Amino acid sequence: MFTTLSQAQWLDPLEAPALSTDRAHESLLLDITRIGSRLVAVGAHGHIVYSDDSGKSWQQARTPASVTLTAVYFPSATKGWAVGHDGLILHSNDAGESWVKQFDGYLANNAIVKGARAYKEKAITALDVAKNSGDATEIDNAEMFLENVTYALEDAQYDKESGSTKPFLDVWFYDAKIGFAVGAYGMAFHTRDGGKSWIDWSANLDNNDRLHINGITMVGPRSLMIVGEQGLILRSDNMGKNWRSLPSPYEGSLFGLTAKDDDVLVFGLRGNLYHSVDGGIQWRKVHTDSEQSLMAGITKADKSHVLVGNGGSLILLNRRSEDAKSITLPARTTSASVTQAPDGTIVIVGEAGIERIDTKGLVIDEAITMAEGNF
Repeated sequence: MFTTLSQAQWLDPLEAPALSTDRAHESLLLDITRIGSRLVAVGAHGHIVYSDDSGKSWQQARTPASVTLTAVYFPSATKGWAVGHDGLILHSNDAGESWVKQFDGYLANNAIVKGARAYKEKAITALDVAKNSGDATEIDNAEMFLENVTYALEDAQYDKESGSTKPFLDVWFYDAKIGFAVGAYGMAFHTRDGGKSWIDWSANLDNNDRLHINGITMVGPRSLMIVGEQGLILRSDNMGKNWRSLPSPYEGSLFGLTAKDDDVLVFGLRGNLYHSVDGGIQWRKVHTDSEQSLMAGITKADKSHVLVGNGGSLILLNRRSEDAKSITLPARTTSASVTQAPDGTIVIVGEAGIERIDTKGLVIDEAITMAEGNF
């Protein structure tokens, strides 16, 4: 009886709406973004909160799922996307006040299996062509390609059969139509119709080892850059159609990047931070005087930079990405994301919820409030 009743009461978090609470601003939040005068943050339990007064007070948005959300992005004043665990993609048409589900891990698994089968057929054909040519190098390359896509298909079939779904870790849109969602084990999906359909794009990335993809952003007028596990850096110069691997200055995981035109910062484990002025061709190490992993960063309106990470780590850089000032915030909690509010203050989110600091890195000693849940 207990087992039957428990099973009957269980709801898939992908189908269970986030619960209304007046404590969401104090719970785990993993990303924050600014759209005009509004701030929007996402995190655990499907929580999405927004503020119209530079982060002093917050309201909770309605969301149709209760899985952890990892990233949020708005290419316009009203249209935005949030992604998270279990392959979830949400969409908002009203500046983040309400959300609908566009995509999830079940749909992702089906798409990945379909794509892997198609690539295995291509690999078999390529091997036949190579054998007919008699070129030993071409045969070796074709056999390796077939082996890789066979493993990829087996993994995809296992995920589909077991119900295992991977998390998305970042999302980026060029406009209200063209966007990318990327995540664990090399997962990458692309849309050209505002998320009405999502296409498995992982085969277009130079990432045969299926390394985790942690961040994606625009670099220059038509180029995109990806960073990830084991120092992965990929660049596309045709808006994501094709990607190539760039030499990396670091072999450890890179958790994110921030860019203004071809001026790029990438950051990751143990305080490692690198700066490029040519879109990732050459890199210079920036000494941070910190061994705390850096999780997120922004380029402010004055072109200076703010980075945050584990243990309350806060790094301030000037517009030339020099003279790093390392600060440890008093609470010493892990920060996951950061943005600049309309009033110029810095708003940080992480394991302790929301925190506001001034331009010198000092915590603003004012209460942060949240409206009582109303749904």
